[in-house]
Amino acid sequence: MAPFDKTTPILRFRRGKVPGAVWILWPVFVWRVVAPVPREQRLNLFQRAVLALARAGVVHVVDLAERLMIAPDLAGLVVQELRGMGLLDHIARPTRRGLQTLDDIELDPPEDATFGHVLCDPFTGKPWPRFVTGDLPLADVEPDEDGWPVLLGGSAGDPWKDRTFSVTPGPSDPQRFARPDASDVLRVARRHRRHRDLGDADPRDVPRLQRVSFVDERPQSYWLAVCVRRHESGDWMVEDPFGGGESLGLRAQLEVHLDRHKELRRRITGLVRDDAGPPSLIQLHTQATLEVEDRLTMSIRQHEPVRERLVAMQRAWLEASQDGAPADKWDDVLVKAQRAAERALRTVHEPRRGLTPPLHAELAESDKALNQQLLDAIAGELGFSTPLPATLASVRRGKVQHAESSSSGSLRPLVVLALLGADRDPAHPLRRAARQHTDLLARLDTLAQARDRAAHDSDRQPGRAVERHCETAFLVVEALLLHR
Repeated sequence: MAPFDKTTPILRFRRGKVPGAVWILWPVFVWRVVAPVPREQRLNLFQRAVLALARAGVVHVVDLAERLMIAPDLAGLVVQELRGMGLLDHIARPTRRGLQTLDDIELDPPEDATFGHVLCDPFTGKPWPRFVTGDLPLADVEPDEDGWPVLLGGSAGDPWKDRTFSVTPGPSDPQRFARPDASDVLRVARRHRRHRDLGDADPRDVPRLQRVSFVDERPQSYWLAVCVRRHESGDWMVEDPFGGGESLGLRAQLEVHLDRHKELRRRITGLVRDDAGPPSLIQLHTQATLEVEDRLTMSIRQHEPVRERLVAMQRAWLEASQDGAPADKWDDVLVKAQRAAERALRTVHEPRRGLTPPLHAELAESDKALNQQLLDAIAGELGFSTPLPATLASVRRGKVQHAESSSSGSLRPLVVLALLGADRDPAHPLRRAARQHTDLLARLDTLAQARDRAAHDSDRQPGRAVERHCETAFLVVEALLLHR
């Protein structure tokens, strides 16, 4: 079995021109199988039996009915059918054509052998819902400057070329070489027939299989040409490589590989941005999603509520950056940046909810100086820059208690709660964050200050200052949740 490289042949089922599309070469294993397909019979069971008896000299309807144990009326109907087909004469004796038909039926095997191909995904091991009969649709290609294939299409009068990007399995990618079961192949053929009933564009017939045998002990490696284009909504979509419309499953698989293939992410991001007019909200949301996952990798999806708030922050940033956007859009960015940081801190605290004694009990009821001394000592021991900002160290105990006992709480109380938790728990992620970003607590306090100013109709901060606060939101998520 050949590896997936520049010389691996390419299967291309979709041949039309798609301006602006990104063409992906997706690896597939192809198994050759042979399947017996029942041959369509020219005569039904009763017609064959009556014709054979007529050849043996049994020509009377009553005798035919008795031999076949059927009603005389049914025997007479079958005789009339065979006469109409030219297989019996007027006295119910076989014609020359009738005798030849019987000889053909007895000599021909009841089944035809059909060769086909089953495509399996090397990452999942699952067969694609496609049973390909006949020759495989190999793409016409030429090498680019690096030797990778460029797809060729069109005609001599209207040729075009499509550059490709290959999703090559890496050393850490599990490749599943196991041959599918015969039952899997039969299931694939049934699913393919249902696709055809729904308007599949492939003109090939799909046989009704009952059993299959594998021709090869090992599969053959191929690339499968997959078209990625912009959806009319502004988002990007992956077309079913066999012509079955949009493939959500293949998009989900493709997203898994975006962390490793930065160039692929760049090309897909270009699809979303490629628009002459102003971007729609869906386009901005899609672009924000790609940028967040590019920054934090797909592992951020383990923390979906945090990811949603970061995407909202990044989308607000993109909106505020548009030409002609109102200045108050920057306030919206700050609000969403603080919400993302708050959600990250609440996520860290969630498994520590309900500690005894509660964390807020470490704070004095009304002695701000004592509390500031305590928090400075904890922060310094962890490795953060001290002294802490007064606005952070003087947070009232009641607000910290509220953050500890509920699923809400604003940014500063949540930061104080995290400090108290890290003091008690040697495995608290804030300890690691202190080693990575000694100024993180001060940055979070500055974010809270900026958010407070935005809420009280003060002078708005320019985009450059807001960008630093967005970076703070990213840093706290990285340091506390992603362990990078």
